[in-house]
Amino acid sequence: MKKRHLFAAGVLVPSVTFAGVAYDQAPVVGVEPLYETVSYTVPRQQCSEQRVQTGSGGGTSPAIPLLAAVAGGALGSAVAHGHNNKQAGAAIGAVVGGVVGYDVARRNAAPPYVTYGSQEVCTEVQDIHEEERLTGYRVRYVYLGQTYTTVTRNQPGETVRVRVDVSPAF
Repeated sequence: MKKRHLFAAGVLVPSVTFAGVAYDQAPVVGVEPLYETVSYTVPRQQCSEQRVQTGSGGGTSPAIPLLAAVAGGALGSAVAHGHNNKQAGAAIGAVVGGVVGYDVARRNAAPPYVTYGSQEVCTEVQDIHEEERLTGYRVRYVYLGQTYTTVTRNQPGETVRVRVDVSPAF
């Protein structure tokens, strides 16, 4: 009984195993390169000269009215030295001295001014570049009178290898 079982298995296996798969060469009749547009960014520094304020000055100095107020207070205190209102004399002298000092400083003040210079200012910008990259080849070949097309990564030679699969048609 074992022999019949092995015989039956042996009959089924060859029909599957010997399906007609073979390889052959087919002549190439056309090759077209395929390209893809690729975009990418490249950073770069963009610099320019810009006008900036570098200093300022002139105008009324606060030192002169302050010194005049101190001097006026001392003078007012000295004038009122013989009287009981020494503090009131100092206060009045300080106010009068401050007003007079401010007026003197205002008349003799230099006009206000601002100075400017230039400074390099840089920013990063992104430049966009595009390029065409070769991605493969569209290959036309003929096999048994039929024209076929495929895409390959590498440029083919004069022929391409084809797989021939033969199976029964019922």
